[in-house]
Amino acid sequence: MAARISSQAKQTWSDRGSAAIDAGDLATAEQCFREAIRTDRRSARHHFHLALVLEARAKFGGAAEHLTQALRLDPNDADAARRLTALITRRPIPADIALDPVGLRAALQHEASSSWLIVKLALHTLTGKGSLAAAIEVGKREGWDAAARALCLPRTAEPLRNELFLEILRSEILRDADLECLLSAVRSVLLLETPAERFADRDLQRFAIALMQQARANEYCWYASEAEEARLASETPVMPRLLAGDMGEARKLLLTLLYRSYRATLGEDAHPDAFAKVRPRALREAVQAALAEDGDLRARAQHIPRLGIIADETSRKVARQYEANPYPRWTRLRRPPPGEEKRRLETFFGVGGLAFMDEPFNVLIAGCGTGHQAVHWALNAKNAQVTAVDLSASALAYACKMAERYGAGNVEFQQADIQNLPSTPGVAGRFHVIECLGVLHHMADPFAGWRALIDCLAPRGKLLVGLYSATARRVVTELKSDPAFPGPGCDERALRTFRRALLDRPAEQHGGQLKLGPDFYSASEFRDLAVHVSERCVTLAEIRSFLADNSLAFRGFWIDPAHLDHFHRQFPAEPWPGRLETWEEFEAANPHIFAAMYNFWCERA
Repeated sequence: MAARISSQAKQTWSDRGSAAIDAGDLATAEQCFREAIRTDRRSARHHFHLALVLEARAKFGGAAEHLTQALRLDPNDADAARRLTALITRRPIPADIALDPVGLRAALQHEASSSWLIVKLALHTLTGKGSLAAAIEVGKREGWDAAARALCLPRTAEPLRNELFLEILRSEILRDADLECLLSAVRSVLLLETPAERFADRDLQRFAIALMQQARANEYCWYASEAEEARLASETPVMPRLLAGDMGEARKLLLTLLYRSYRATLGEDAHPDAFAKVRPRALREAVQAALAEDGDLRARAQHIPRLGIIADETSRKVARQYEANPYPRWTRLRRPPPGEEKRRLETFFGVGGLAFMDEPFNVLIAGCGTGHQAVHWALNAKNAQVTAVDLSASALAYACKMAERYGAGNVEFQQADIQNLPSTPGVAGRFHVIECLGVLHHMADPFAGWRALIDCLAPRGKLLVGLYSATARRVVTELKSDPAFPGPGCDERALRTFRRALLDRPAEQHGGQLKLGPDFYSASEFRDLAVHVSERCVTLAEIRSFLADNSLAFRGFWIDPAHLDHFHRQFPAEPWPGRLETWEEFEAANPHIFAAMYNFWCERA
């Protein structure tokens, strides 16, 4: 009887909170849901509902706290994971909050969340006042090597045992300059100074294996000193003893894989089954999983359909870059709610301009890379048949794998040069929607590539184009005359050396600001950002002229809403989508506004 009364009381507080929301009394709703939590602390729903109320009351830190508590109680709570992502995307989160680390780990693993944003939030928690904060302070004050020795030489310190931090290292690229300085120093200490017997410590093993997985994720972009390179040469594992289970050789393998790829270390033909006796078990499983993935991607690349021959010399150079460095290696996709893409396009074309989406229609992702854009479209628009093309079979292999993982059956990947598409049978005039982001500016003539895409458009077809802004890219362009610049298409060692030079520069020094952006922190992303084999930036004047010459109507920039608000405040009388002449004036006053490219929609006039 007492239990039934208690249950009724809990339900009453929840009902009262819901009624208060309906009445617009958020203060009372907050009190009710706090009381509901007090009477039933194990209810994830109570925490979720309180978070919604707190967000509505602009208490964003408290909302984030209760969303992570909801995820701790129910790791499968998609609503909480999605809401947490939306919250940290739109709102500033205070530093002095107590986020639940177990809930953050659950959010990291949830497909409803945006993992890089969750990582950013988790690292903010860990480095702001958490277990890593003191180590970073020591590094800044006494040097990174001193901080690294304190973490791993006498014993494995708490920061290296932190489960949330280990999960980030295993699963996501670490995009933080201070942490890269700290962990690259830890890696050096592990290689050069740590006695072999220390690796019997299971906590140190777990951390080193997680760091090995981070090295694979960032594609071995961290700088290695001459001393480290020399020691690596003497730490090469003896394969027969390693495969027989020798722990000393396993330590050498682990240290090598902190610096070198599996292919460079074990050879092209290494098979997962050969490593069945490697110890410890965690190392064996990590190595076997990586080898299996690499083998699967090589096999997929061999079966990618090919449309024509890549004959253009610039296209061939670009293809070689992305074969060696498929870009970007994404690991998770937020599953879009039904109809999201159509609602997004309504901003640019109105409801009437998108009637074709109610029937089967064709989408082309031109230069799809590793497939994130194409898989998103395929999942979001069930009426769409998505064709995705790219120069790189390696990138397309990864795209195929991810499409299969997400069950996107309405997408087809093909290897092709965009410039040759109009001459491919059945392609000219076929596509109702074409998206081409970050591709045309890597061609010898971006506007020739753009004309080829126009030929592929159906009547009244919609085209999303992304081109580098000559204004916003000025910093990168000027780096080409920097004494440290290694040249476009440089080798991996030169790339690591150049990255380290920029990492060591203050953010206010030329080139140092690149480390503030996310594309600095993996080899493929950095190569794409700063040392690409081919790049041609454009101006808004050139875009305006091309649109006019080719009878295309500008339908608006796909841009951060905050930037759009800024534009409308500066030009309140300018109707949507704004004239390109006005946008030129706006960019001149705000030269970094298009740092993420000119991304804009257009259609046949």
